[in-house]
Amino acid sequence: MKLKIYLYHFTRIAFGAFLVVYSTYNVIKYSGYLDRLDGYFVSVSLFDNMVLEALAPLVPFEEFVIGFFLVLGMFTKHVLKISVILFAFFTLFLWDAGRESCAFIHLLCCLVSLVLLKKDNYDIRSKDYREDFYRLT
Repeated sequence: MKLKIYLYHFTRIAFGAFLVVYSTYNVIKYSGYLDRLDGYFVSVSLFDNMVLEALAPLVPFEEFVIGFFLVLGMFTKHVLKISVILFAFFTLFLWDAGRESCAFIHLLCCLVSLVLLKKDNYDIRSKDYREDFYRLT
């Protein structure tokens, strides 16, 4: 049982660290990231939307926050739900843009988030701040 708990923590921290490092790289090389985004939005057909194009430059900052909370183990359940939605959307968007290899990587991230969300019962020491946590009896 302890092996499963340690494996869960290792996977959560490694996945969070990957997101932090990848988003930091995108922020450091932000002009290159914006150039890639322009290339993506030129070739999409289904997700050709001005709102998406306006919000897309914020993605590295969202990934950083998700990774940061995963590394710290705070709000784990909520962060994993958000990351599943975010990575599923990125998978569909990149598939529509014709970037199958990038879509596959985001699909793997979505699957890791789903597995971590499903196995949340192993996350005994997580700081999951729920409403009943603060309730006085």
